Amino acid sequence: MTMLVDVAVERYRFVCGRCGRAWTANDDVQYVSDDVGAVFAFYRLDGVPVQPPTGGEVTCPNCGAMGVAVIPEGHRDSPPARLDSDEPRLRVTTTDEQRRASAPPHLPAVVSRT
Repeated sequence: MTMLVDVAVERYRFVCGRCGRAWTANDDVQYVSDDVGAVFAFYRLDGVPVQPPTGGEVTCPNCGAMGVAVIPEGHRDSPPARLDSDEPRLRVTTTDEQRRASAPPHLPAVVSRT
């Protein structure tokens, strides 16, 4: 059985080695363990599955170069809640469809482009 271990937002700064373009992005990351305890990270940007930023496959949106430096800038954990804790909670009585329909607009993951 797979188990959610951690949920985080990781911010990365990217700098192109060819044209000098710099930008930052926030990736949503889910850390999941499998049946034997191995942990895998799943990255999403704007809700779309993407390769990990540190995987070496980032291309510059300005010139298309592959020589992009990836600099981790921050990490914000959001550990899964536990029912056996004293954390505040609210029982959910709506369906998935109702929650999606009433959700505010999706926030973009891109922080800035300079």
